[in-house]
Amino acid sequence: MKRIVAFATVVCLLACPSAVAIEISYEATRKDPHGIVYAFFLDGMGEEFDSIDLSIVGDGVELVNADLAIDYFVPPGPGAPYTINNALLAAPSSTPGGRGWSLVANEASPVGIRIAGGPLGRKIDSSAPIFLANAMLPFDGRGVYSATFVNAGTTVGTATGQFPIIPEPSSELLLGLGLISLAGTRHCTQRTES
Repeated sequence: MKRIVAFATVVCLLACPSAVAIEISYEATRKDPHGIVYAFFLDGMGEEFDSIDLSIVGDGVELVNADLAIDYFVPPGPGAPYTINNALLAAPSSTPGGRGWSLVANEASPVGIRIAGGPLGRKIDSSAPIFLANAMLPFDGRGVYSATFVNAGTTVGTATGQFPIIPEPSSELLLGLGLISLAGTRHCTQRTES
């Protein structure tokens, strides 16, 4: 039996490609009268790659803050009213936090946001999270993001997901039943002790 498990482990390790630990994360940064602003970050976790292609779209709703607003005099930051982080384009020598990227896609509209590019001739420094863009959804809206990470023309990772995460009704039901059973068990235990 041990030989079969060992053989299956070796086959799985050889057949399954190694996973690259690159992620796109987001956080709700502020509420606005029109919706909630979500800031998106690249969490490369030290992996090596030279470009990213990120797409953010509303899931059946339009994005509210569809404004490129590339202004080098506006300090970049999560939750700002503009969409794409302008410091990605700025030279590191002239702008604090500048990355010196070249973007081949820099689009923002009510339909979606797209950023594609990276630093020419260099790798993306992924040792710390990089703020990429803000997307504002209406209060009851949901969105979808997808990203492709490329190194020397080869895709080294992908990331997709929905935002905000809304638990499935069945998960909420199981959680509720679990809490009710814990409360019932505690109640019964207290009754038998007295």
